[in-house]
Order: sequence, then C-alpha cells, then structure tokens
Amino acid sequence: MPIRPPTEDDLRELADSLYLDLTDDELEFFAEMAAQRADAYETVRSYDPEPRLGGNERRERTNGTRVPSAEDPYNAWVSKCYVEGDANGELDGLDVAIKDNICVAGVEMTCGSHPVVGYVPDVDATLVTRLLEAGADVVGKTNMDDFAMTRTGHSAFGPIMHPHDDDYLAAGSSGGSAVVVATGEADAAIGSDQGGSVRIPAAVCGIVGHKPTYGLVPYTGCIGLAYAIGHPGPMGPDVETVARVLSSIAGSNERDLRDPNPVPVEPYHEKLDGDADEFSIGVLDEGFDRDEANASVLECVRDGLAELEDRGATLEEVSEPMHRDASDIHTVCTAEGLLDAMIGEGVGHGWKAWYNTSWIEFFGSTRRVEADDFPAPLKLSLLMGAYANDAYHSRYYADGMNLVIELTERYDALLEEYDLLAMPTTLDTAPEHDPEQDQYDRMQADIVVANTTPFNRTGHPAVSVPVGEVDGLPVGLMLVGSRFDDASVLDAAETVESIVETI
Repeated sequence: MPIRPPTEDDLRELADSLYLDLTDDELEFFAEMAAQRADAYETVRSYDPEPRLGGNERRERTNGTRVPSAEDPYNAWVSKCYVEGDANGELDGLDVAIKDNICVAGVEMTCGSHPVVGYVPDVDATLVTRLLEAGADVVGKTNMDDFAMTRTGHSAFGPIMHPHDDDYLAAGSSGGSAVVVATGEADAAIGSDQGGSVRIPAAVCGIVGHKPTYGLVPYTGCIGLAYAIGHPGPMGPDVETVARVLSSIAGSNERDLRDPNPVPVEPYHEKLDGDADEFSIGVLDEGFDRDEANASVLECVRDGLAELEDRGATLEEVSEPMHRDASDIHTVCTAEGLLDAMIGEGVGHGWKAWYNTSWIEFFGSTRRVEADDFPAPLKLSLLMGAYANDAYHSRYYADGMNLVIELTERYDALLEEYDLLAMPTTLDTAPEHDPEQDQYDRMQADIVVANTTPFNRTGHPAVSVPVGEVDGLPVGLMLVGSRFDDASVLDAAETVESIVETI
C-alpha cells in the first residue's frame, strides 16, 4: 500500500503534539517537502523481502492448536504444535516448550494477552532455529502473565496453577514454561526474563531456571518490554538439562549489529563437575534482610548454603547497600523504556538488529484500537513513563540509567573477590490463588522482585536452583556470577542440586 503524504491538517495536528507552532507558510512548505520525501519511504518498501525462517523453511511443522481446558488442568499451555528438529543433534529427542512471547513460525503468539490474539509470526526466533538445528522438537507455546507485566501467574486466559498444590499459582511471567517442566509435559522450556520471569516461576515450582548473561542468547524474534533488559533463558528439571539447552542456543547473533565481537560461548554441560571446593561465594546481606521476607524461606536458603560450605565451598557475608535500591531504579527505567517500546510499535527504535516487521505491523494496528484491553500494570507503567517524560523531560530515566552503570560496577567489584553471589530467588513461596481478586488487587499482591530485577539491568548471569521446601512449597537459591561466566554459575548450581538430593 503506497504511503499517503501528510496533508497540511495532518501536519498541524502533529506539530501540536511536538510543541511546534507552525505558520501557514511553514505548513504549506512542509507539506510540499513531505510529498517529495514520500518517495524515500516507497524505496524502502519496494524491497519487501521475503520472510526468513532462519533455515527452517523446509521443516515439517503442524500449526498450533489451542489446548482445551479439560486437557490442561494447570492452564500451562496456550497451544500445542510440533516442529521436528534435526536428527542426531546434541538435543535430539528433547521436547521443548516455548514461552508465548517467542516466535515460532506458523504458530499463533499471544503474549498471554487478548489484544495480541490472532498474531501468527512468519519467522522463527533465532533461538528456536538453534534448538531445531540441535535436534530438539518444539512441542508447544506456554502460557504467561498478561504481556509479562506481573509475576503472579495470571494470563489473560486465566490463572496458571501451581504444579504441586492447586491452592497456589505458578508465578511468572514464564509460569506455563515452569509448569510443563515440573509436570514432565516437556523435557525443557524456554522462558524470558525481564525482571525475574525465568527465575521466579522456576523457584516457586521447584525447577531450574537460568537467566543468561545479557547478549549471550539472541533476542531476535522475542517480544518484551524493552530489549535492553530482555533475556531469553532455559528452564529444566535439572541443571544438566538447562546447561545442554544453553550450549545450543548461546552465541553471537548474526542479525545483531550492536557488537561485532563474538560473545564467548562454552559447552556448558561439559563444565559441570560439582566440586564445591572450587567456589568462593559472597552471601549478600541485602538479599536476605528485607522486611517483607518470609523467615522460613530465608532459613531454608541459609541451610542450603551451610550444606554447600560443609562440602568445601568458601562462604562469607558481604554487603552492597545499593542492592536495596536496585528495584526502584529498575521501575523508573522500565516505565520510559516501555513507553519507547510502545511508541515503537512493540519494539522500540535504535536497536541495531533485525526487526520483526510482521509483529510491528500487527501490534501497531491493534494497540490503536484495543489499548483498553492491555493489563492494568502495563497501563500504569505507560502512564508513569509518559508523565515522567513530559513533565520531567526524561531526567529521572537518565539518572536511573546512569545509576545502572554504578550498580553494575559495584556488583563487579564484589565478583572480583568472589566467584559468585548468593541470595534467595524470591522472598516468599508461591503466591496463593484467590479467585476473588481482580487484576488491580493482584497488582498490590505481586511478587517482590528485589533480588531478581537488579541483574536484568546489569546483565549478570543468574540461576535459580531448588534448595528445599517450606510448608511443602519449593524454595529457590539464586546464584549470580560475572558476565559471560555462565559456566561457573551453572556448575555451582549443580553442586547445590546434588547436595539437596542427598539431604
């Protein structure tokens, strides 16, 4: 469809929104020039490249079909599909589920939200291509919190139930991915983590969830609040499975022009030796000392760390006061980051990487007519971002992003002294399921993300590994390492895993 040049009336309205007071002569001149510049837009669209499936054009694939509730008691799936991976790969025979904000070509992607229902990607996410080339079979799309805006486990399609106790929720936003792993419906799953969304449901559902170093796993074909904090990551029943999946999906993104240097990648599953003597661990005081923490959860995590110390690890209490404020920094930066992503039709601008044009077109259209159906937390963040942008000219955003640099340097300083930092993944067990709560009530009861969000901002790798139970509900220990030292993070997690299994 050819671009229609703006009229003088169009330009007058746009000028008002941009705080421009144009004269009639200026409007006439700009309208004439805009008509000429329309040719440049036609040039761009004339290429109209064919969708690229990342080498998967010839694969047999069954389109996604919605899963009836009778067959999905936990509400963990959005749709089932089947895309067969290559034979004889490292992941041959592994059934992998994909969170429903990650593109699988030909399969509807909803982001757990009503406004996005009906969008069908024409391209596989880069990590999906890598899974298939490694031999994994993609078996479905998993349910998630509405647009990944909360962590309780509430999709627009209903609550995602806890796999071990139906009085509780699976948490989120990658709740469906955690559940299908915990119940054995999939051998592994892919989640996405922008504030803890892989690690939190992994912790409360009793599985392993890894947020890789920022940039280690390609983000192309993934949808999130802001690409600057988005981390796709593997979830599995054990550390070895997670490490195997990470080994296959990690690596430089050929469609990302931000950094021409290849990211360092290791065969992570081959680095697991489970020797506790190798590790020096800083136990972060501020990760435990929180008024809202469940004392039994803290005790459970400390008991697990004590067992690790008994096996030879070196543990010392450490302090970083800025950790207490990291969640507030994340909140401020996310509001205007989300605003930019929304204005950028679900992607944002300035990303030197491949853009999913079919998503941009779909989301750009639907947000203009169905914005009222977005979840309340998204609306609140957008409103705060727009207010801070308009009234304070992004000063708070800029201050927050500068503080992220300082926060990163402070964690780096600790990690120069210690191999890892340790703290609870979550400060409580799984959230209770209260059918009487509406989305506004749930905003007040959302999971505290004080320990998870900092590392989305700084990009450090972090894994949640089960460390015990409180009142029959799983508890997760989070281990954080230096950037691109995911191997040590996973190796230490396997050591914890082996200790817990023998307790």
